[in-house]
Amino acid sequence: MPKATSVEDQRSAVCCVSGGVDSVTTAYYVKKVVKPPKLTLIFCDYRQRTYEYERYCVQKVAATLGADLRLIDLRWLGEISTSLLTHANVKIPETREEDLWDPEKARQRILKWWDPCRNAILILVGLAHAESFYISRNERYDVYIGIRRETPVAMKDNTPEFLEEMNRVAEKATHHGGYRILAPLITYDKDKVVRLGEELGVPWEYTYSCYAGVGFTKKTGKKLPVHCGTCSNCKRRRLAFSEAGVVDRSIYA
Repeated sequence: MPKATSVEDQRSAVCCVSGGVDSVTTAYYVKKVVKPPKLTLIFCDYRQRTYEYERYCVQKVAATLGADLRLIDLRWLGEISTSLLTHANVKIPETREEDLWDPEKARQRILKWWDPCRNAILILVGLAHAESFYISRNERYDVYIGIRRETPVAMKDNTPEFLEEMNRVAEKATHHGGYRILAPLITYDKDKVVRLGEELGVPWEYTYSCYAGVGFTKKTGKKLPVHCGTCSNCKRRRLAFSEAGVVDRSIYA
């Protein structure tokens, strides 16, 4: 498990969340292990086709954690993006499980899901809130994000090198400096994230990983978003739960 912040250096936390396994586990880690005095969750609308389902999950998570939730309008990003994530009229292709681990096919897929500078923008949104809180309240905040390495080919903005660069940017982009951008799961594989989330009590039915978005269901007695089960992210999610030996309580079409 990532090292917790010491009591002597404890700060409040801004956590960027998407509603997925990684970001929600990060939020639970921050709440239950770091234990900041205050926790603010940041969720951004960049016109992603699964916005409705992600927002629903994030609102449930924020209520469960007793965290403040800020909904941020970044729809302009979706307007300039060529990613399939922001084009609801384009069918999401099925990915074969064996293709998940093919480096060349992974490289070919990256631009299908790449929104321009998205993770850098999300971090800067979180950093802007952290700086605002310090200037207006004299309260220090760290900024957390749930990025981690992906296999077999990592996106550039999911790497330790990217995190180091964003921390250098944070030092120069703010008036006072001294802010920290943290990604406690940066070196984790997804099955390890699932095991950690299970230990922390993450409500998996309120996490959403699907690239397509296929509606809600109440078949279980409560309203839950449905995963397609065929996109690359759904395939990675199901495999991670299987490898972790954890029951995924989410619904798949």
